[in-house]
Amino acid sequence: MKEKEAIDKKQKVDRAGDDDDKNGLEWTVFGVSLVLVLTILAYLSYMTYTHEPSSPDLTLEYYHDPSANAPHRYRVVVHNRGGETAEEVQVELTTESGGEEVESAELSIAFSPKDSKREGWVNFKEDPASADTLVARVVSYKRP
Repeated sequence: MKEKEAIDKKQKVDRAGDDDDKNGLEWTVFGVSLVLVLTILAYLSYMTYTHEPSSPDLTLEYYHDPSANAPHRYRVVVHNRGGETAEEVQVELTTESGGEEVESAELSIAFSPKDSKREGWVNFKEDPASADTLVARVVSYKRP
């Protein structure tokens, strides 16, 4: 009878789930995961609480960027430093000589998220260096 009780106890101990002691590695992984999840939640909560919405703030940069097939090509960089996305951004570059507009080129950008940089290229027929001034401006954009 004692042998039968000893066998029954041994079988109970050998069953899966009866002895679920976690080892040190499992506890370490759990602890690190918990800290990471709580840190991310705290960061997202903080960003949500301190976020101040503001309108898009678009600035332009342009550089002469010639190629073999487009000698009067300009690279246009649009920076959105505002707090919202700008959609359907219309940029215009014009050359002026003696106060008169000589030629213009337009660039359309589908969207420019907050704190982002978008770039595109425009081509002129005539050499912009022959004009007095090259003016770049954001013509329009809208909120999504």
